[in-house]
Amino acid sequence: MTTTKVQYDNAADIRDLHISLVNTFQSGKTKDLAWRKWQLKQLWWMLEDNDKEFMAAMKEDLNRSNIESMITDLAGARKDILYHLEHVDKWAADEPLGDTFVAKQLRLARIRKEPLGVVLIIGAWNFPLLLVLQPLIAAITAGCCAIIKPSELIPSSQAVLKRLVPKYLDQTAIGVVCGGVAETTSLLELQFNHVFFTGSATVGRIVSAAAAKNLTPVTLELGGQCPAIICKSADIDRAAKCVAFSKFLNSGQICLSVNHVFVDPSVYDKFTERLKHWIHTFLNGESTIDTAIVNQSHFDRLSALIRNTGGSIFCGGGGNRETRRMEPTVVVSLDLNDALLKDEIFGPICPVIKGDFRIAYNATKQKGCPLAMYIFSNDKREIQEILDNTNSGGVTINDVILHAGFSGAPFGGVGSSGYGYYHGPYGFNSFTHLRTVMHSPNWLERAVTFRYPPFNATEIPKRLKLKAKFKRGESIDDQRRNSSSITSRGLNVAATIAVLGTLYYYFYH
Repeated sequence: MTTTKVQYDNAADIRDLHISLVNTFQSGKTKDLAWRKWQLKQLWWMLEDNDKEFMAAMKEDLNRSNIESMITDLAGARKDILYHLEHVDKWAADEPLGDTFVAKQLRLARIRKEPLGVVLIIGAWNFPLLLVLQPLIAAITAGCCAIIKPSELIPSSQAVLKRLVPKYLDQTAIGVVCGGVAETTSLLELQFNHVFFTGSATVGRIVSAAAAKNLTPVTLELGGQCPAIICKSADIDRAAKCVAFSKFLNSGQICLSVNHVFVDPSVYDKFTERLKHWIHTFLNGESTIDTAIVNQSHFDRLSALIRNTGGSIFCGGGGNRETRRMEPTVVVSLDLNDALLKDEIFGPICPVIKGDFRIAYNATKQKGCPLAMYIFSNDKREIQEILDNTNSGGVTINDVILHAGFSGAPFGGVGSSGYGYYHGPYGFNSFTHLRTVMHSPNWLERAVTFRYPPFNATEIPKRLKLKAKFKRGESIDDQRRNSSSITSRGLNVAATIAVLGTLYYYFYH
C-alpha cells in the first residue's frame, strides 16, 4: 500500500484551528465526563477499524514488521484507552482535604480537578502512533482540547493520522497539524495551556524556550544514554538476551534502549559471547535487522559512529544504505571517552565497556541522569548501592524497559532526560490543575477572630502556640535511632496482631 502524502498546514490554518479549540474549551464542552468517555471510545474504534492501515503506514515509514507495530504502538494505545476509561470517574472526582478523618468528613476543603485548557502534543517518529496517542488519551481524560503534531519524518503515518483523527474524533476539540520546523515554530508562537514534547534534548530546549515566552508549562520526554550494568552475580545469559532484544526493538531507535553496557571484568568475555549468540539467534539467518533506520541521514550518522570508534568491532558493523537496514553491531575494547559514548546512539550499536558496578555508577553520574537504567545482579547489596549512588527516570532490574509499561507507574525523565510524567494517573495530572476549594462555615468565623485588628501585642492566641515534639540538641544519630525505634514498634504491633489472630482462629474455629 502506498499512502498519499499529506500537505503541510499553513500559518493561517494553524491559527484558525487554535482559535476554534480555544472557543470550544471556553464553552465547557470538554469538561463533561460523558464527552471524555465518548472520545476515548471513538479513539478505540479508530484503532480497531484501521489497524491494518496503521501497520501498513509504519511498514512504509520504518519497514517495521506488523507484529512489532502491534505489540508496541497499537497494543500500547489500546491498553491505555481501556485503563483511562476504567479510572476516569475516580481521577476526575473531587478529593476531600484534611489531616484527620474528622476534618475530611467536615468537607471544609476539597481539590477540584480542572482541565488545563488547550494543549499541544508534539510526537516523535520512532513510535508514530504511541507517542502522540498516549499523551492525547491523557489530555482527553483530563478534559482538554488538543492539537497533535506528528513527526514529519514518518510521512505515511502522519497522513493516516491527518485523515482519520477528524473522521473519528470531535473536530471542534481535537486537531492534527502536519509540517516541519516552520509549522512547529508557528504552533509554538501560540498561547497553549500545556505543551507535551517527545524527542531529542536539543529540540526540547527549543520547545521549552518558546513555551517560556508564554509562561506555558511543558512536559519534556527526552532521550538519555541508558546504561546496562552487568554485575558478576548476574545471570549472564539472560542479561545478554535482554540487551540484544533492546537493540532489535525498533532497531534500537527507542529512548529506553540500552545505549551502552558496563560488564564486570570477571564475566566480560562470557557476556560478549552470549550477546553475539543472541544477536545471531534473533537475526534468524538474516544479516540485518528488519526494521529500517528512519532515513538516510540517520543511517549515515550511525555509520560514521562505527567508523570513528576507537574500539574493536566484535560483530556486525555493516548495513545497506539504500534499504537503511543495519547489522546489529557490538563494539568492545573502548574507553569512556570514545565517540560512541558522546551522545545517545539511537540505533543498533552496542558498546560494551569493561568495569565493575562502582566504575559503572560513577561513570553514569558524570553523564547526567539517563531516562532509564538496567541493573543485572542477584546481589541485593550491589543493587542497593547502585540505586543509592545514581538517579534516572526509571529502573528495571534483571530485565529491560519493563518499568515503562507497568500499570499505574509514572514514566518520565529527570535532569537532562526530561521532566514531567505521564502514563495512568500521572498523565491525567499532567493536563490537570489541582484547584483547592475552601468553604468557610459560620462557626469557623468564631474560631479565627484573632486575625482581625486591632491586635493585642502582649497576648499570643492559643492556636498560634505550637509545640515541637522533639528536643533541643538532637544529633543525626538520634534521628536514626528514632526511625529504628518506630520501625521496631511497628513490627512488634504487627507480630502481636498476627499471634492474637492465630489464637482466635485456633480457639473459636
